[in-house]
Amino acid sequence: MADDTHLRRAWLRGYRQGDVEFAAARATLLHEQQQHELEALRARANAMQTEITELHRRIDSFRQREMELTTALDEVRERRDQLERDSSSRAQQIVSEAEQRAAALRTEGLRQVGELQQQVEQLLGLRAGLSAALKRVTQDISDSLDRLAAAPARAVEQIPPRQPLASSDDADEHFARWSDTES
Repeated sequence: MADDTHLRRAWLRGYRQGDVEFAAARATLLHEQQQHELEALRARANAMQTEITELHRRIDSFRQREMELTTALDEVRERRDQLERDSSSRAQQIVSEAEQRAAALRTEGLRQVGELQQQVEQLLGLRAGLSAALKRVTQDISDSLDRLAAAPARAVEQIPPRQPLASSDDADEHFARWSDTES
């Protein structure tokens, strides 16, 4: 131990008793002071160790939470990917069904247009036939009126007895005649 005070020698007995007691007291004080500093440092080290332990526990907790969040995020991503695949598949299915339906409707529409064209052509043919028949009837009526106008007038007594009205067979015969000349 390196002391600032050195011990003085006493006459025939070694060192002076006061110096030795002073050095012992001083060593005791120094030892107690170092003991207090050691206890303070141990307390500080224990507090730091407790803080380090707490920080390690928190880091472990954060790592655990990070793992849980990563797992949850992976599950959400997988679910999102699955939903995207399902919605894409469903969209393709809907588009395919719509295209098939559109093709069927187009085919049906074209078929109906064809039928309507045939009906229109038939109606135009019937109209032409009816026009021709009306022209013949008009001509027949005109010819009959001309013959009546050209015939001499007869007295009422000379009018022959009235003939029965034409039967439906006669009407059919006249209609057939008008229809045959149209074709």
